[in-house]
Amino acid sequence: MDGTAQGQRRLAFFWITLTALSVAACASSQGPVARAKFTQAERAFDEAQQASAAINAPTELKAAEDGLTDAREAVAKKSYERAIRAAEQASVDADYARARAANYRINQMVDEMRQSIRVLRQEIERLPQ
Repeated sequence: MDGTAQGQRRLAFFWITLTALSVAACASSQGPVARAKFTQAERAFDEAQQASAAINAPTELKAAEDGLTDAREAVAKKSYERAIRAAEQASVDADYARARAANYRINQMVDEMRQSIRVLRQEIERLPQ
């Protein structure tokens, strides 16, 4: 074997090793990020539940719950990129569920106010002129 071929093999081995180490470092550094995103998604889910999303936005809350389950499974399998994506989607779904629940409550309040205004107008019309 001549020196050039041996040098090329060493260089190739070096690059393969460097690439493998880089991939391993990226994967291990994504673990804490995935866990942080999962925790954030859990917090958003809890806030949505407290906002009565289970009653007023059950479909959206279920989507958030499914995303949390997917993120939990991905973290357990150390599939951190998938876990991050699933946790981020779960956060978005939970925030949307919370917003839908808040919107529902606001619409109820508006309807109650309209009904009160109708009753007041009727009372005013009954007053002698």
